[in-house]
Amino acid sequence: MMPLTQGCATILSHRRRRVDRGGKDPFGPIPNAILVTIPSPATAAMSSWQGCRVPGPAASAPTRTRSGCFAMRMILDTDPGNGVPGADVDDGLAIGLALRSPEIELEAITVVAGNVAVDRGVRGALEVLEAAGATHVPVHRGASRPLVQDPTAWRARLDGRRDEESAREHWRHLPVSRTALAADPTPAARVLVDRVDERPGEITVLAIGPLTNIATAMAIDPEWSQKIKQLVVMAGAFDVPNVLHELNAAYDPEATHVVLNSGAPLLIVPLDVTLRTFMRLGDVDRLDAAGTPLATYLGRTARPWITWLAERFGEDGCALHDPLALAALLDPAVIGTRTARVDVELRGRLTRGRMVSWDDEVLRGDLELPDLSPVLIADRVDNDLFMPLLLDRLTS
Repeated sequence: MMPLTQGCATILSHRRRRVDRGGKDPFGPIPNAILVTIPSPATAAMSSWQGCRVPGPAASAPTRTRSGCFAMRMILDTDPGNGVPGADVDDGLAIGLALRSPEIELEAITVVAGNVAVDRGVRGALEVLEAAGATHVPVHRGASRPLVQDPTAWRARLDGRRDEESAREHWRHLPVSRTALAADPTPAARVLVDRVDERPGEITVLAIGPLTNIATAMAIDPEWSQKIKQLVVMAGAFDVPNVLHELNAAYDPEATHVVLNSGAPLLIVPLDVTLRTFMRLGDVDRLDAAGTPLATYLGRTARPWITWLAERFGEDGCALHDPLALAALLDPAVIGTRTARVDVELRGRLTRGRMVSWDDEVLRGDLELPDLSPVLIADRVDNDLFMPLLLDRLTS
């Protein structure tokens, strides 16, 4: 694999444009290892999302699933924590939804550290595949830490939950998984590059964890962001009260910056809309009643997460962050969108890792900002469409 610093240097020489314009970038100086390019929008083809036009590769001929149906080819980059005390289960639900959606040909699952440590995330992905009988889908281990940021504080906070007495109590009835499946030895970033290179313009990448693997792929291949069909990320929190930043964006801010500055055809599904979704214990009962191995596994791992949230925060359910990002690909009517330019704060004491968006028409005159291509941001959700889609497929 090409070293990250070498790959980023290649990106820089490819366009000779740097985001950190002489230290004037209001989002902070970029470490030398994380130099990125901003492709010219004039040279990009156009793709669309629910009528909005954004820079992206030209549409390719449709592909077919094993059953002969037309489908989108997808790589799912994830950090699944299903079965881990105190860890969110939304990644596992999203993987399950992908496996139960005939529109999707799941080419590979790549795993990144975030919600849980990377090795536990690999095991979580394999558990879902085993429960679904989808052992043909390869799982690839990715980055175990951010590009630059020391993950110690994040890991202490996230991994420390499993040692809390309340978490152990809620998860103590969950059987220990003994999956016999193993990960493919090819590194995640290498797979992201090679699969896209084999089928330029055909691969949709859904990133529902920190963006380290995606940024590394962009460093290996400076043209990667223009070869993918589309990139959908669940990340960021733009206007959520009392939330300084969101995990997927803030766990590796430099990686987030690379992705946001890449010119990729990008849809962001932020916390602002995912917090409007909700799975309750009644929905878990429906999973249990379905009786399939996948639905049973997903219900069994979701139940302690919901009961723990109820005890800790007084909530009577859990948000469905990652499943919503996938559902937006299955039915664009599930969400509404707006267009904006987006970057991530890299130096603020309180705001490092926070995604920010802006419209050129309403900027302060004295504020110099990087010249970024506009992206799409989900800003509305139709739960009357989303929840039936999710539950009907997971219980099928």
